[in-house]
Amino acid sequence: MVLHFTPHPALQHFVKKIILVRYQLDASQPRPTTPFPPQPAHCLYFYPYDKIISRNYADQKIEEQPHATLIGPQLSRVDLTMGYNMLVIMVLFQPGGMHRLLGIPMTEMLNQPFDAASILGKDIDEITEQLNEVVDFNQMIAIVQNYLLYKSKNTKAILPIEQVLAKMAKLERFSNVDHLAKEAFVSVRQLERQFKERIGISPKLYARQTRFSKAWIMHETNPKLSWSQIAYACHYADQMHMIRDFKEFVNGTPSILKSDLEKTHLRACLNFFVLLQMARFGVNFVPKMLM
Repeated sequence: MVLHFTPHPALQHFVKKIILVRYQLDASQPRPTTPFPPQPAHCLYFYPYDKIISRNYADQKIEEQPHATLIGPQLSRVDLTMGYNMLVIMVLFQPGGMHRLLGIPMTEMLNQPFDAASILGKDIDEITEQLNEVVDFNQMIAIVQNYLLYKSKNTKAILPIEQVLAKMAKLERFSNVDHLAKEAFVSVRQLERQFKERIGISPKLYARQTRFSKAWIMHETNPKLSWSQIAYACHYADQMHMIRDFKEFVNGTPSILKSDLEKTHLRACLNFFVLLQMARFGVNFVPKMLM
């Protein structure tokens, strides 16, 4: 089950969407592991029931994640071993929204999951306990939103670059840095600095990651498409340029990715993971060639 919730109006300036995923699996079977690519979106995850185990390809660490986890900028693939009794509540931030809430440079959160309590405070543990005690999904979302409303009293002011970030996530082609700087009313150097502060990476790398994410999603939603068709639809110069991104972001080629996806029965039997992928990336993407 996947449920999408529109945030409270007072949260929408830094929260894009809240998504709830609920499922139970056969405990007599091995715990399923599924690959996820690096994402341009930043998220706060709640796992009130079973925890997950992550394998981070950035440093090869295998760790059990806490019940509340903050995920900032990621440039490497992560494999997640899910539990049997899963409830996932994902707060998807607007581009730059996590920075404005936390007030810390996103470069400090690069390629690592963080225990939300270490940054937001121990009161988030109480939120997890409350989520564990209620059964109504609307009540769960209300608990999360009330917490965010309380925490959002001191969010940093919105700057023009936030509009540029939101626009970049929707663009099919990357605008040059000079054009982006003009739209944000800053110099190119200021744009680079603000990008790294709010997103954790440079504008060009962010654009590459967003395009790669769209290619990954297209493969999952349209597995019969050839990789050359996907490269063309995502505006790569050619298939080799797309393969270069695969090697950098998921530590392998498209064929390796395809093989890894086929190994996990979870994706085959639960199509909500594709929706979860799309939500994580923060993109709504239907390539013109498929319309």
